Amino acid sequence: MGGWLLCALWLAAAGAAAAAPAVEARLDTAQVRVGDPLHLELRLRYDRGATPLLPALPKEFAARAENPAPPTAVAGGLEEVRRYELRLYQPGSHRIPPLEIAFVQAGGDTLKLSTPPLAVEVLKVRQDGDEELRDIKDPVDLGRGLPAWAWGLIAALAAAALAGGVYWWWRRRPQNTAPAPPPPPKDYLAEFSRIAAMGLLERGGQKVYYSLLAETLRRFLEDNLGIEAMEQTTAEIAAALKASRCDGEVASQIEAFLAAADLVKFARFDPSAEEARQAPEAGKAIVRRALALRAEAERDAARAREQAAAPGA
Repeated sequence: MGGWLLCALWLAAAGAAAAAPAVEARLDTAQVRVGDPLHLELRLRYDRGATPLLPALPKEFAARAENPAPPTAVAGGLEEVRRYELRLYQPGSHRIPPLEIAFVQAGGDTLKLSTPPLAVEVLKVRQDGDEELRDIKDPVDLGRGLPAWAWGLIAALAAAALAGGVYWWWRRRPQNTAPAPPPPPKDYLAEFSRIAAMGLLERGGQKVYYSLLAETLRRFLEDNLGIEAMEQTTAEIAAALKASRCDGEVASQIEAFLAAADLVKFARFDPSAEEARQAPEAGKAIVRRALALRAEAERDAARAREQAAAPGA
């Protein structure tokens, strides 16, 4: 019974001792050369509610702090290790002075502890008695040049590189290929039908719906009437149609179609459901009428050329 009591008292004393703040400091070496790194380790033990405050090291040590690891739990408190890389550039004996570390308790009280001083000897890169500059050594004789087999190998490699370059140029030279056939004409009637079947109106996408319809008609004007409609306003397209001697009725329909789309896109105009559903059909009617007029004009022009070429004309 007495042994168990003594063991319990010893454990209690050890726990109390571990809870008391303590600091340790050590160097990984006591002797370095000028500019070589040495490492300082500070080991701190303190209560869980305390915060350690560390002083700055003297500038002569060119100290660089490493990223600290989080504190670890020990009996009765926390333990934290701080590491520094030091460099000294003046030979001779140096001394890290006592470092005063403050522990701020949760209640505001502060406990200050100091580390013992640490000595380090910094050695010269050259030792005493080795102060004279040595003469530069004579150049090493590499002989009379490369042997014949080495020159032959270099010539073979150069010839292979030249042949590879010629082959690469031959593969990359322009080929006399026939021009690619022009793409088939776009079916703008089918494009208007595709937009109508997308279900945009049912999902509240009127603005996207009218934007796609207007873009389709503009592309038709560029491909079939030679008007740069994609980058022009509706008013500019109307003026271009008039200058191109387009059929007046078709020009008015085109201008009205694009103006209605502009109202939806830019003025937040809300057309009726029936009017919106009929918009693709209106676009197809414009396309059909414009294609019919162009075909009629082409037939008239062909007939005029035949009459001009006929004998006795």
